[in-house]
Amino acid sequence: MLEDRPEIAWYHKPVGIALLTIFVLGPLALPLVWRSPALGPRGRSAATVLILLYTVLLCWQVWVAVQVVLGQLRP
Repeated sequence: MLEDRPEIAWYHKPVGIALLTIFVLGPLALPLVWRSPALGPRGRSAATVLILLYTVLLCWQVWVAVQVVLGQLRP
């Protein structure tokens, strides 16, 4: 008695969400996390925290890079 379970789309699976977050969407991947049927409440919370930390890290890296470039432009 196999139940007919619909296949989960690749972008709702944890690996797909991680790849989209890192290479394409960044923090815009949060709706995929929240709507994913493959993640439970703890998984959604953990993924949200990781995506937010990744976003903060990228923003900090951009800030540092801009400061280095501005430092090189000043006489």
